Amino acid sequence: MARLFFACLAASCLASSAQSLPLFSSGVSAWPRGGVRSCGTLQTPGASFGGRRDETDHCFPADAADHYVCCVDIQNAANSKNAKDSTVARHNPLEGPIRRNSDASSYSWCVCSVSICVNQLNGTVAWVGTPGNT
Repeated sequence: MARLFFACLAASCLASSAQSLPLFSSGVSAWPRGGVRSCGTLQTPGASFGGRRDETDHCFPADAADHYVCCVDIQNAANSKNAKDSTVARHNPLEGPIRRNSDASSYSWCVCSVSICVNQLNGTVAWVGTPGNT
């Protein structure tokens, strides 16, 4: 009886939280690298472009090792210069991927630092992933 109760409770929790999770065409609620949180209008799977099957497949790894910052409401997608954060790349040509993989109502992208979101893209940090919470 207790097992049945916990199984139903778990199923209920999964059903109620599934609405906020990104959905793959296969129905699995997760990013390819293990994350499960949605990020604004960022699509998963993402667009195919230039030989890549999915431009968003590098986003939100479960261990939050990289590309773990959810950036939304991006105002300056065309800015490819990162002048403020020397810990990451100075040239980030993100306009194409951002526009192809999110909606103009709130351009969204996964980035590797808060600085790139705020200073380069003029976006808003929706959340910063931590290991096991991306």
